[in-house]
Amino acid sequence: MTREVTIAAVQLPNAPHGAPDAEKRESNFDAAEAWLERAGRRGADIACLGETFNVLGLELTRQNVHAAIDGAVDEAVERLGAAARRHQMYVIAPVLGLQGDVVRNIALILDRQGALVGRYFKVHCIENEKAYGVTPGDAWPTFALDFGCIGVQICHDNSFPESARCLALNGAEIIFWPHVMGGWGGEFMDILLRSPAVHNGIYHVPVCYGCAPGYAWAPGMLIGRSSVIAPDGLVIADADRHAGIALARVDLDLPRVAHGFTRHGEWVWGVDMRNDRRPDTYGVLTRPHERTQPVPARDLIASSKEARS
Repeated sequence: MTREVTIAAVQLPNAPHGAPDAEKRESNFDAAEAWLERAGRRGADIACLGETFNVLGLELTRQNVHAAIDGAVDEAVERLGAAARRHQMYVIAPVLGLQGDVVRNIALILDRQGALVGRYFKVHCIENEKAYGVTPGDAWPTFALDFGCIGVQICHDNSFPESARCLALNGAEIIFWPHVMGGWGGEFMDILLRSPAVHNGIYHVPVCYGCAPGYAWAPGMLIGRSSVIAPDGLVIADADRHAGIALARVDLDLPRVAHGFTRHGEWVWGVDMRNDRRPDTYGVLTRPHERTQPVPARDLIASSKEARS
């Protein structure tokens, strides 16, 4: 048993090959296998891929989604489980797959022998996903592995600070964040990358995709920046903008220590933070929200200008 763990955020290239969807899907699995091999050879204890890697580059509709993802879960377990087994590492494989006949955005947890030992279903699905039939999850499971406890949030989940907080309160010491967020601005993305680590005293591991070889990254592309972020918000490994692996070895027995945070001296920040919570005052978080009709931004801006004139 060890509390040291080597974490790999595997940033696949955003460049599936082939024209038909079947060829793209095969290309996506080939890339996942190849990059997991690299992570395994570099000594990863746990490696995470980007969100729904199996459908990268596919145009999904309610009509074609079942055919495009049929068998994806079994294929991921078989092919990526083999890499996990070869290198004795855990693998987090986020796929768009079927749970029974239900379309799910799933993170599969494979153990060091390649066996499927857990699933997380994305809770905060976006409207585009719902349009082709994705059903959201409704729980924040964590997974006790041989080095410690992990949790997973997927893409839009991290728009809501409650997501990482629920995982941390459920025991997660490392939270993985596979996503396909674009580069909406340096400050915006940098805060999303770091804030779960700072607020919860955990390691945060964002995993995205890199731009294709020969292309320069530009705002609006997938952000890249797959990384390992320490509980104090320090980025200790970063894959930058192109395909690559952010790899870091951390010791979970060395938590973030704060000086003079709530009292004089050096104290473990996460313990104080959890002790000082006031859930008795947080009732507003559980109130039902009355959904309103979405308004196109241009219409809202136009109506605001008219009201001021």
